[in-house]
Amino acid sequence: MSVKRLAKTEKVGILQQSKASNHWSAPAAASANFYQMNWLNAGTPNPNPDVQIDQINSISQNGTHKELERFFIDEASGMPTLPIAGIADKKEMAPLLVSAFQAVSEAATTPYLKTITAAGLTGPVDWAGNGGYLFTVAINQGASADDGIILENGIVDTLNIVWDLNARGQARMASYSGTMKFNDIKYEQTLSGTWTNTSAIQSFFNKTSLWGVTYDSIPTFTVDSVDYSAQCIRRVELQINNNITSNCKTTGGKANQYDWAPEYKVLFSLDYNSATEKILADFQTGAVATFTWSNDTAGAQTDGMWSFYSVRGQLLSPPKVYNGDFLGINLEIGLFSQAGTTPITMYYTDTIDWAY
Repeated sequence: MSVKRLAKTEKVGILQQSKASNHWSAPAAASANFYQMNWLNAGTPNPNPDVQIDQINSISQNGTHKELERFFIDEASGMPTLPIAGIADKKEMAPLLVSAFQAVSEAATTPYLKTITAAGLTGPVDWAGNGGYLFTVAINQGASADDGIILENGIVDTLNIVWDLNARGQARMASYSGTMKFNDIKYEQTLSGTWTNTSAIQSFFNKTSLWGVTYDSIPTFTVDSVDYSAQCIRRVELQINNNITSNCKTTGGKANQYDWAPEYKVLFSLDYNSATEKILADFQTGAVATFTWSNDTAGAQTDGMWSFYSVRGQLLSPPKVYNGDFLGINLEIGLFSQAGTTPITMYYTDTIDWAY
């Protein structure tokens, strides 16, 4: 009698596809040494192969029932997706962030500062022409030796990162959720590589580090040039939606290029008081918002430091909300490019050379 498998014993690995030649045609093999991810929520990374099932409505059929001869399944032309959700750990976030924004420069020595910006400032990213960054994801389900899954040419489609400063326990840790998209999925893979496990020990964000709107001793949090850096911030959420779709396909139906239309937003939850109530009118007049969100108040960019900022934000919705019995302010800030500049700049430092 076979023994059923536990969701928490699954293993997920990620690896950047090699840009030495053309990464689009170089997904990682089942024998590759993937970077193991330990802090995904159990039961989350369940891939959807995105197959299309049709019943062909043609003549020469019999009776009222659907017929097996007319059953058609298109397994190739979809875009397989993978849900991702977990606690943000220092040694696991870099690939997801680079995949979400698609532009990065990495320091040559440890600690490896990654300066991440939004790609596509002068035109679309040409992934098929070795532009941007693509990733292979492997899932080891462990029911048998060949019970592995490989997902190829992966890119983050959506990514939401939350800092809930008013929460307790695990919910207080910075967390993320989202989806990755791929152009192919392969089942029954024997994952024979020696996976690199760099994150077995907790190194969560917001566990002990202090977060705020100050970077390098300079606080930045304004709406219509009014400084709100002294306000109590209850919650922050960074939202990335890349709107990934297939641009072109092979004759077999498989995507061989991606289109994207990225959108970036940051949400700040504040108290409603005599200072923040002024923001209601600022929304009506289209005032510019600027912010920094960082655990690096000294700007030291040492191991475990993570900061991002924008100076080109616009309020997208009326800011007044209700927090239970209290009035609140929720700033939904859209991040925009201006004169060809990046809508967002992010600094992220760890001790792993990801070869970006």
